[in-house]
Amino acid sequence: MSNSKKLLEGKTIVFTGSRKPVEAISHAQSFGAITKYVPLVETIVRQSQKPDFTEYDWLIFTSRTSAEVFCSFNETVSAKIAAVGNQTAAVLERHGHQVEFIPKVFSADQFIQEFPPVSGRAKCLFIKGQMAKNTISTMSMQVDEWTVYDTALNGENAKTITQFKDVIVLFASPSAVKAYRQAGGNWSNIQVAAIGHVTKKAITDNGGTVDFMPERYTYIEVINEIAKGSLFT
Repeated sequence: MSNSKKLLEGKTIVFTGSRKPVEAISHAQSFGAITKYVPLVETIVRQSQKPDFTEYDWLIFTSRTSAEVFCSFNETVSAKIAAVGNQTAAVLERHGHQVEFIPKVFSADQFIQEFPPVSGRAKCLFIKGQMAKNTISTMSMQVDEWTVYDTALNGENAKTITQFKDVIVLFASPSAVKAYRQAGGNWSNIQVAAIGHVTKKAITDNGGTVDFMPERYTYIEVINEIAKGSLFT
């Protein structure tokens, strides 16, 4: 999308993920947006015993965070690697791991439909955070789990966001939604952007309405979606 026009001039976008999305923030600013980074979740790496990777045919990653934590261990593995989303795959590939499979839609629900015909009766290791849903483990092949990080909610930052008005708050996980609601946040003073249908469901289950959600679940695409929406306001 061309950003020659300042489509988001006068808009404030609040990013809430555990990682500062530098590229997306720059992208939003190029459209004229004011940006704030107020993380609602924090990642705490677990110091757990590593599994024997040679036992597995596939390693599965469904989030960029799980990929980053795994790569920080500097492991060399012979197993094939599957990832949900281009961002997750990019982290792995930057650290020298070849990603063999990415589903067409960046969601665990779609992954479990597309992956079994590719993997067959493989033995898999799902590398995850403690709040990940068990969707991957419902597949018919053997799927072991290794939890490599915990997610903590940032209550003070959540209280800060509850004071904002006339801003667009970007939620990238159900955990961020939970933090916002636990701090007393309501939906009447903000517009809401969501990455992923699981996050969208968390918002609607908590009484909110999603104003912006891209078809491709990335930060860049959600900014493009917000910019497109501004053409009609």
